[in-house]
Amino acid sequence: MKRFSLLLIILFPILLSAQFIPREQAIKILEEVKSEEYPNSNEIFVTNDITNLDKNCIGTEMIEEYKKVLNEKAKRNNSLYFYYDSNYSNLSVEKIQIIKQDGKIINFDPEKVLKEKIYNMGAMNIYSYSTKILTTTLPDLEIGDIVYTKSTRNMTKARMENNFFTAIDIQSYRKYLYNYEKIITPESIKLNIHELNKSDFPYEFSKKVKKDKVIYEWTIKNNPIIIHEPNMEDSNMFAHRIMITTLDSWEQASRWYYNLVEPHLQLNQDIKDKVAELISGVKGRKNRAAKIYYWVAKNIRYLGVDKEKNRPGYEPHDVIYTFESRGGVCRDKAALLAAMLREAGFNANVILISSGSRLDPRAPVVWFNHAITAMYDEKGNTEFIFDPTDENTKDFLPKYEEDSSYLIASKEGTTLRVTPISDPKLNNASVDINLNLDKEMNATGSMNYKFSGFSDTIVRNIFASFTKQDYEKFFRRLASGLNPNAVMESFDYANSQNKDENMFCDLKIKIPHYGTNSKDYVFVPFDASKLNLHFLYGYVMSPFSLTSRKYDFKMVGAFSFDVNLEIHFAENIKNISIPKLENIDYKGFKVTLDSKITDNSIKCNYHFENSKVHFKQADFIPLKAKLAKLTKYQDLYIIGNKEK
Repeated sequence: MKRFSLLLIILFPILLSAQFIPREQAIKILEEVKSEEYPNSNEIFVTNDITNLDKNCIGTEMIEEYKKVLNEKAKRNNSLYFYYDSNYSNLSVEKIQIIKQDGKIINFDPEKVLKEKIYNMGAMNIYSYSTKILTTTLPDLEIGDIVYTKSTRNMTKARMENNFFTAIDIQSYRKYLYNYEKIITPESIKLNIHELNKSDFPYEFSKKVKKDKVIYEWTIKNNPIIIHEPNMEDSNMFAHRIMITTLDSWEQASRWYYNLVEPHLQLNQDIKDKVAELISGVKGRKNRAAKIYYWVAKNIRYLGVDKEKNRPGYEPHDVIYTFESRGGVCRDKAALLAAMLREAGFNANVILISSGSRLDPRAPVVWFNHAITAMYDEKGNTEFIFDPTDENTKDFLPKYEEDSSYLIASKEGTTLRVTPISDPKLNNASVDINLNLDKEMNATGSMNYKFSGFSDTIVRNIFASFTKQDYEKFFRRLASGLNPNAVMESFDYANSQNKDENMFCDLKIKIPHYGTNSKDYVFVPFDASKLNLHFLYGYVMSPFSLTSRKYDFKMVGAFSFDVNLEIHFAENIKNISIPKLENIDYKGFKVTLDSKITDNSIKCNYHFENSKVHFKQADFIPLKAKLAKLTKYQDLYIIGNKEK
């Protein structure tokens, strides 16, 4: 990189003081870039981003982007995407060009080549029906080409009236030679600038007042790049970035959302009658709340309806409309549930949640992707959090929404909170293996799986799409996981639509020659140690599939697994020896073995759990080494003497 820095000083001394990157200079800088200088990047960028706001925090954002194609992967990735939310803005793409290595410029007419599509990010996203994409594919893109685009987003409405939010990444998944950011505001607007996860990396910043305008400018040169890793921590929790917000507190956003939602919670007599019907004769707060929750989750279909007039994407429809149409998106279902819970005598509110991630509490913004419902106990504390959009979960709040930031719509205003991580024993998967061995060591018996919490949710979703053939294939695979010679004779399983019981599956099996007779000894596989009998175990332990890590990482949740093995011998067996396994209690992971021998029977329980979700990068190698010991136990045997 010394060669690159010297080139800038000789050819472009103006860049040391100026921040906006003119076209000619941007192109010449990128032309000098060699792919071998950036082995971790497929593309490299120079950008100008200028935002101009009026007194109502609406205005324009102009983005110029120069992208150089460094390798074959970037060459194949020849699509362009321009995103905008039609409820709050429109987008004009003014320039699309390919600048070839010989200087030739290929122009594309944006109006002719761009196609508009709806960007449906799934049921979790509260903007899914209004987020649009303008997209095209560039032909004949070659390594070394520079792709230039210029677009302007015209803000027609602020998501939260008279407020503005944005972020500038210092550390990013993209590699920028130059990233110039400029924000122009009236003097009446106060920008709160939060520098988060600050590192030693330098950047340029200036703030100046010109007439009645305040001008903020940032230039980030040759930024540090983030290389994606599976199960890595959310980048906003460790990456150096600048958050810009006009909000002074989370309480402001909480009160704003309360005032937005509250007018839509008025009930009619039909809804009141339905609540009375649902809770009639039902005792207990939890049971009454559950009746209402499951009814809304099951009977109000998740589907888009007419747009809201005030704040689309955040504002629910009137609950009467949702109830009568039997349809709505997350905020509609959440509002109806809150209103029905209130009618049943409970205090409840709608909440915004950043499903699957956490927001930084130091920088208040309304960057949430989902709306659900909170119910309080008699003391005003949060008693239950409900997500009525997940029709398959038995839990009020699906476990995949734990450890997520949320904000309650409150008249008084509340601060940002995080949904708690449940006890791993509540997310348990267990298998009871009960085998009877005859004198020839043939086994007959059963495998009984039980699931709760997060495990129940995952299995419930899997089973919901199964055919009869899928079940049979799936259960045969479970049986063969115990022993390759296992024959599944019959199976039974829970109805995934029945929320009154946890998921289970029961297998009747036989295993020819399960154990071995050798002179006066018997050898029986020690299957209690096979944690991989749990098909979810690999999913939970996936963060440890890498050999090393560069960043902090997180588990998919807090889980526990139990293998309960019970073996009964047909003849007298003495001096039974059960392998001794190391118990583990390390950095939130616990593994224990308990065993008991009674007459000709053996009972063993092998228990695994992880109670911690977030880990530092330095924890990875010690944890991986400690947990790797678990796999070496899977080929051990129980040994005993046959009585003569």
